Amino acid sequence: MVRVFTKVFPAGLSFYGSACSLLSPVSLFGGLSQVRLLAPLLGGLVFSTLWAAPSAVAAQVAADEAVAADEALVADEAVTADAVGTEVSTDETQPAWTFERLVSEVAARNPRIRSQSAAAKAAGFDVAAARWQFFPAPAVQVETSGKDRQLVASVSQPIYSFGRLESDLKAAKSRASLANVRVEEAQYVLSFRVLDLFGQLLSASRSLDVFRQDLNRLGALEEMIGRRVTAGVSAPVDLNLVLTRIRQSENNIVSLTARQNAALAGLSELLGAPLTMQDVVLPTMLAQTLPDDPSVAQDPVEQSLSYSPVLKRARGDVEVANIDSVRALNAMKPTLYGKFEQRIDNGRYDTSAFPASRVLFGLQYSFGSGLSSLSRVDAARAQAEGAQLSLDAAREDIRASVRTDLETRDAASRLVESLRLNLMLQEETFGSYNRLFLAGKRSWLDLLNVVREVTENERALADAEVQYLVADYRLQLQTGQIIW
Repeated sequence: MVRVFTKVFPAGLSFYGSACSLLSPVSLFGGLSQVRLLAPLLGGLVFSTLWAAPSAVAAQVAADEAVAADEALVADEAVTADAVGTEVSTDETQPAWTFERLVSEVAARNPRIRSQSAAAKAAGFDVAAARWQFFPAPAVQVETSGKDRQLVASVSQPIYSFGRLESDLKAAKSRASLANVRVEEAQYVLSFRVLDLFGQLLSASRSLDVFRQDLNRLGALEEMIGRRVTAGVSAPVDLNLVLTRIRQSENNIVSLTARQNAALAGLSELLGAPLTMQDVVLPTMLAQTLPDDPSVAQDPVEQSLSYSPVLKRARGDVEVANIDSVRALNAMKPTLYGKFEQRIDNGRYDTSAFPASRVLFGLQYSFGSGLSSLSRVDAARAQAEGAQLSLDAAREDIRASVRTDLETRDAASRLVESLRLNLMLQEETFGSYNRLFLAGKRSWLDLLNVVREVTENERALADAEVQYLVADYRLQLQTGQIIW
């Protein structure tokens, strides 16, 4: 640490600045004659810097603190509203829970989002703290030795920091902006968790519908074969065969019900409110076809690149890393400051020749240990390069994800059309085999096998429709069509 005191004024100097005599001829500003010529001007400059608060900066700091206070009040009101909303969310007066509403409510209520919001609020206060660094810094030092005591009160004001304070403020602003983006990114990531659970719920529900229909068909066949066994037309083993198929479907229903309840429980945890199947509105598959124009198929990729909160956060990381590299360079520069000191003692404690009141100009420079300052600059530059590479990797991931979802949705759409046609043919085959069995031209096992094929085709169709709907929801989330 190097401190060069460049100017000392006598104890008779008035508090707000008056004519003063020069005591130290050594100065960074020139010889004795130059110092005497500059003394009144520099003295007035120091006092105006030290004691006249910068109104523009003060107003900005006050505005920052007011905004932070408003955000805190809004957050408190949001917490209260969320608590009330949690109590009445499942009331009959509330609208049904669609996927869009689930995403919106989870993004507003989930504790992870509140945590990121609190971090963004803290970053806003950091900006105000960085602005206060431009203001005078008061200090008080008290020393005692037996009955002798000394008190030194001082106020120092940075005059010129060669960009160090400015880069600190810029970094604080950039981190505050990045904190807000992280809130949006957390909501974005959480929306995909909602989609995963919603997709599981949708898949289990559609499969349950399939096996319930299978039970209805098998139940009708059980009644028919029961009458035939009673009449002695069919063997009892035929009844056992259909009962075995019924038990298999019932077991599948039990397993799927557990999956459905697990998905509901996961959504309830994310939402912070209990959900039932009566509360949730599940989408249905519509007759949709995808355009064959490659340019149209690539459009969602560009939309996702311009919207993605993940990319926004990655760009923010690059900006912060670049600013940190500039800060590391500015940290190696000195700071020119002005300082006013007032000493109060009993005259015996300190034998220094300095007067009780004095104003100083100084140059402060911290070298650091060895070449550590240069190493910090290299580290900041390496972090900036790493942040840029992470941004490039995020772009590639988004492109790959969107293209995969597009291909998945396209394939699922074509598969749905094919399975619908197969299901229609199999249902006709089932009706035909039923009549042929009654006519004695088809066996009972052939009829049950057709029923199984119909059920398997219905389940494959349900899976394909769920796959299409989930891929379509993913594309809507990635392109910003679903807003929370």
